Amino acid sequence: MLPSRRLIIMILTAVPIFLIGAVFKPLVVVGVVYLLMLIAFIIADALMLPRRRQFTITRIVPERISLAAPTCIKLQVHNASRRRVEICLAEDPPETIETQPAQCIGIFDPGADGTLEYQLLARRRGRYQLCNLDVRVLPSMGLFYRQFRLAVPVEIHVFPNLVNLKQYELLLRRGLTYEQGLARMRRIGQGSEFESLMLYAEGDDMSRVDWKATAKRAELVVKNYQPERQQSVLVAIDVGRATAGEFEGISRLDYLVNAALMLAYVTLRQGDWFSLVAFSDRIESYLPPIRRVQSIERVAKALYELQPRLVESDYGAACRFIGLKNRKRSLICLMTDVIDRQASDVILSYLARFARRHLAMAVTLANPHIRTLAETPLTKTPDPYSKAVALDVLMARKEALAAMRLSGVDVLDTNPGALTPDLINRYLLIKSTRRL
Repeated sequence: MLPSRRLIIMILTAVPIFLIGAVFKPLVVVGVVYLLMLIAFIIADALMLPRRRQFTITRIVPERISLAAPTCIKLQVHNASRRRVEICLAEDPPETIETQPAQCIGIFDPGADGTLEYQLLARRRGRYQLCNLDVRVLPSMGLFYRQFRLAVPVEIHVFPNLVNLKQYELLLRRGLTYEQGLARMRRIGQGSEFESLMLYAEGDDMSRVDWKATAKRAELVVKNYQPERQQSVLVAIDVGRATAGEFEGISRLDYLVNAALMLAYVTLRQGDWFSLVAFSDRIESYLPPIRRVQSIERVAKALYELQPRLVESDYGAACRFIGLKNRKRSLICLMTDVIDRQASDVILSYLARFARRHLAMAVTLANPHIRTLAETPLTKTPDPYSKAVALDVLMARKEALAAMRLSGVDVLDTNPGALTPDLINRYLLIKSTRRL
């Protein structure tokens, strides 16, 4: 039991009575009577305080939780006591999970059922356990809290951000994808397969005007083409030391995973084949080629348990595995990071071999903090040595990426926050220009 604010106020009320009683003696008797009545009230209230067994709490959790996306968690409460109570509930989550608000408060009548809600935000993918709920109960006009801990174990599965897929689909239907930094799924006027007719819009190529349809409707109508289908995209994700850092509280690997999931969705929507390899010093996960949009769940399952490992990645073994599993010409997208020319030589040697037969692309994450430090004027830099190191890192990185481009490897080097739209736009550009 814990004293409530009401009890503390009632006890403090006796203080001025006894202080005044030091001057006016009759008030001492009033103070004593008040304390005796208060003690009786305290004993009665403590005896009537609802018991732990009179409360039943059930946690309702969605089957899947998306990374870095607020998810509503419901707590169903049943009050079997005979008193109207205020119930305060607080989770005891793992370190990588946040709850907003930290406490859920509700008032329940005797024998009533109700639901409290809060938002859960996960910062890491994988499986987690929500075990204990801290419960604090205060009866109506009560003087004490009943505080206890309930074991309500449930396993939650944090997947890559599936919410983005729904948002992208909605934007696609509304035609707003350009506003979000994403190109349309189908590049109007590009590709070679005829898809449909549409009214002319400002900026459309006049060579695509269908004059027969225009004559029938008495307004300009253009042909809409789409890129070829049933091409292959393979994503190889490095889960070794190179992708083990963090940016804005989210691991660099999670940015790669979210981008890979969105790329898989767009690829499958385009009718292309998609496959996935995750590797460190070993092959961590492999997803054979799939082609149906409904198979996006398989991609999410292959990605959601991937965690960075502090080991040096074996690019040679990963590339040999890719070569054995993938014979058809494909867009091979290697997601990793490079530090300098020497560290990228192994990556470069294998990607250059792939470039002879496939379209090889290296996707790397720039470090915005290093770039900001390097671009800060020297007069405003508190630590000139740090600026010099940042400049050296950027120069070495620039040389490594330039060497890749000279070897015929396509390079996408972007900030973590812009990775997903940049990667999707690059894929659609490759499709529309028939490079694949």
